[in-house]
Amino acid sequence: MTLKKQKQNELPQRLNNELASSLQPNEIYPRVKHSVNIGDLWGAMGAVKRYCELINKKIIISQLCNLPAAYYPNATHPTLNEGVMVTMNDSMWDMCKPLVEHQPYIHSFEKYSGQKIDVDFDAIRQKVFVNLPHGALPAWIPYAYPDLQFDISKAWIFVKGKCPPKIKKQVNRKIIINFTERYRNHLIDYNFLKTYAPDLIFAGTEREHFIFCQRWQLNIPRLEVNNFLELGYAIRDARFTLSPRTV
Repeated sequence: MTLKKQKQNELPQRLNNELASSLQPNEIYPRVKHSVNIGDLWGAMGAVKRYCELINKKIIISQLCNLPAAYYPNATHPTLNEGVMVTMNDSMWDMCKPLVEHQPYIHSFEKYSGQKIDVDFDAIRQKVFVNLPHGALPAWIPYAYPDLQFDISKAWIFVKGKCPPKIKKQVNRKIIINFTERYRNHLIDYNFLKTYAPDLIFAGTEREHFIFCQRWQLNIPRLEVNNFLELGYAIRDARFTLSPRTV
């Protein structure tokens, strides 16, 4: 038996089968499945953008909703479905849709209900297990699909056009801050923010806003938005943002 000699820099067949761009799309617009949290979705959008560039087609993102979530012990997460913590619920999907579909490389954002999938981003928790603390979140998808590697120093989520007046009014000359109840460094003393309180506005849930302001005795307003596209405009037009990586 004669083995085919592999050329230099040629991928072996096993790896070639793991390239997203080697998969034959089922429809005019390829469909990518995503099942986990909002922050993971924003991180994965860079890989979606790269997929669009490779095959020259806009992408449908099919998001699974109401999947029970697993976090570290005693973690508190505000995304619930019937009292159970889930990765993304229906209201969060509604908030994501305008920003996702605002991206030039996206055809549409839909809920997953058994549609035929071309590229399954759940591979990072099945074929190749990637989760905290394995590097930067936006780099996780390329661990499973190497051809979706992209430069994480460059923007992959865009907010075009004029900021809505109701958002501009709230964030003009303001600094946006955001703190969740998860992954906190409790050694940091945020009392220094009192000096800058007139310049601050908080982006987050009512509970997060209340807990943070009560803990540090701050009196700062909460940013009112209807969806994450409006939040995107707020972040773009504010002076700057102090927040965890999700924002």
